[in-house]
Amino acid sequence: MSSLLYRFINPPIKVLLRSGLHRLLSDNTMILEFTGRKSGRVLSTPVSYRLDDGNIKVFTGTESGWWRNLVARPEVLLTIKGLRSTYHATVNTDDRATIVREFTAFLKAVPRDAQFAGVGLDAAGVPLPRDVEIAASKLVYILFQPA
Repeated sequence: MSSLLYRFINPPIKVLLRSGLHRLLSDNTMILEFTGRKSGRVLSTPVSYRLDDGNIKVFTGTESGWWRNLVARPEVLLTIKGLRSTYHATVNTDDRATIVREFTAFLKAVPRDAQFAGVGLDAAGVPLPRDVEIAASKLVYILFQPA
């Protein structure tokens, strides 16, 4: 999706996720709040996530700039299912094998994101390995652990 489209859809999604109606989206969409590395301002964005053994896993494209803020300032607030908690972010841009493995598991949990990454799914909903390999070269994997 284009950044222009996100500018229009993100504000109402954030309002919904902060409301009593968050259940409509909060099974796999959360609000990420972080501090800008240059501006020092608190910024927020809705992102798809996968919960795995108490950790939160997120992917974004390398071209989106917001993830760089997490390298500089890894302490963040996440609003998940109406609850706001502090987490520590670890950003992975280099470990391709981990990115492929985690992105495959992510797409099994959140298959709607496959289309945005250009990944096809087979009849059983399993991401196509070749598509995942190609997508992984343009992805950033972020692991959030409770602080």
